[in-house]
Amino acid sequence: MIVPALISAVLSLGVAQPVMSTAAVSSQAAAQEAARVFDTELPARLADFHIPGAAVVVVAGGKQVFASGYGVSNTDTQAKVDPERTGFLINSVGKSVAATAAMQLVEQGKLDLNADVNTYLTTFKIPDTFPDKPITLYNLLTHTAGFEDKVYGTFTPKAEKLPSLADHLAEDIPTRVHPPGEYTVYSNYGFALVGRLVEIASGVSYADYVRQHVFAPLGMTHSTVAEPTPTQIDATLATGYRWDGDKQVVPPADYGPEPPAGDGNIATPTDMGRYLLGQLSPGILRQDTLERMHGAAFRNDPRLPGMGLGFSERYVNGQRLVTKGGDSQGYFADIELLPEQGVGIFVAFNGGSMSGDAAELGTELLQKFMDRFHPATPAPAHTSIGDGATFAGTYGETRLDFDSFTKVRALATAVDVTAEPDGSLTTNGLGSTTRHWIKTAPGLFTEQGGETQIAFRDIGDGKHLLFTGDDADVTLEQLSWYATSTVHGWVAAIALLLLLAAAFGWPIAAFVRRHKARHPRGARVAIVLAWAAGSAVLLFTAGFAVLLSDLSGFGVALTSGGSPVLTASLLLLDAGLVLAGGSVVCAGLAWRHRWWRPSGRIIYTVVTLAVVAFLAVASYYNLVGQPYIA
Repeated sequence: MIVPALISAVLSLGVAQPVMSTAAVSSQAAAQEAARVFDTELPARLADFHIPGAAVVVVAGGKQVFASGYGVSNTDTQAKVDPERTGFLINSVGKSVAATAAMQLVEQGKLDLNADVNTYLTTFKIPDTFPDKPITLYNLLTHTAGFEDKVYGTFTPKAEKLPSLADHLAEDIPTRVHPPGEYTVYSNYGFALVGRLVEIASGVSYADYVRQHVFAPLGMTHSTVAEPTPTQIDATLATGYRWDGDKQVVPPADYGPEPPAGDGNIATPTDMGRYLLGQLSPGILRQDTLERMHGAAFRNDPRLPGMGLGFSERYVNGQRLVTKGGDSQGYFADIELLPEQGVGIFVAFNGGSMSGDAAELGTELLQKFMDRFHPATPAPAHTSIGDGATFAGTYGETRLDFDSFTKVRALATAVDVTAEPDGSLTTNGLGSTTRHWIKTAPGLFTEQGGETQIAFRDIGDGKHLLFTGDDADVTLEQLSWYATSTVHGWVAAIALLLLLAAAFGWPIAAFVRRHKARHPRGARVAIVLAWAAGSAVLLFTAGFAVLLSDLSGFGVALTSGGSPVLTASLLLLDAGLVLAGGSVVCAGLAWRHRWWRPSGRIIYTVVTLAVVAFLAVASYYNLVGQPYIA
């Protein structure tokens, strides 16, 4: 990310000099260093990454020391980004706001971190899926409640009337997929529920509570979590964009029914500077509460960075960072705190989010800044001390909607862990590059030449959970061989090749023998059924390929719905399922009545099995039988 790099710049104050102590950092020097770093690096890279605009704010020494805008807030008007007047959707950064509100009420004794949330809820209850293991506010704030993650249709056009927070939470409860407190699984619903607890404990709406008790005391007059957005704040909002390959496109929606999770949260960069100051010194919260929020309240593994209450921690070049980021279809935002040093950073972009360009830009600049201003201490050399084969396999993210076709996201989040002959591990999919890991303790591996660590937890049956120091809120689970994307990919690829051959081969064969004796009527119907089933599968694949050709557009289709290509593709699979049923029956009849020669019956059976195999893989990802998406 960009932000930790700037932190290093703020703290170091010199290229040729050694890193200075925090006490030596002056606000004036921090401002000068920030200007030199960002004014030099950021403008050109925005163009390279097709991002219209950005803003950066730095606070240090108890005050804002740097604020700057780059690029434009609107590509049509070419209005410049103004850090004091241009609003950005901050998305999931708003979860830290919800946590702040909740912890104010914990301080007042109106909420209890360890109480069953059902003791507060009156109009609905969270199902008792795991008896004697209730969900608590602590679980919600640390992403350990155990909810599945619903994605489809989470964003809506801002003109659309939204249900109240209470009604939405009651009507759209996600499945509880594992007991609370076992490990982290990021949950938007969980933080929406935090906001509802704030409403119940305070007696006012979530938006009013935040405005009165968080934003107003900090002087954040150009910020809101209210939907619909107040007119005067909506007028300041930068337009969010996604790059579709040759032009900027405005996504259809960036709002939703869960403001405490970040939906519709808007702030100007300088307002976010005030928020950072509120997180770095007592005022809206007591000092002990701030330390509790920013500390490691939960760790997937005691040796890795942990989750705070609404925040997570990580380490960059030996520096402990407390962080919260968020993105949506047209916006990317991030805050980074060094509580011990009194330094905070806010960065926002109005593009490059769903494509990953904003994150990639941040990573690139981070490396440049860290190498230049705060180089890491050389990592100690490690020698592998064990056999990594125990942990080899394919791992999938546990943050999925297991009841919806959006489970297909699992194909893009798989991580392959390979054991090397020397006992080390290689990972693909854990980040954007291939990474190598040396075992440094039982179940613990350190990145070769770096400081990041990964850890494994044995969950029985020869399987493990994988945790990473990169993201404290991410958990990956080892998959059985038959559930891996590699196996599914081979099955689907072989099936498609057979269906492609049949799609062209059968019509050609029919044309060649058009003057010969006709097959029985049943045999002709069987051919039509199998050909149509295979064609439906092929057309679905073509439609999905179109969607995947633009990953940011595919992300929009998943989160907003309303994609004609997506809807048509899934309906084709439903049609293929019906036709495949007829083909299976006809395959049995073909052998019973001896339609065609044996070779013809074998070919027909193989084609039918290819359709069934493809549909079986599609069904694993819930891609069949989703009529509601239309």
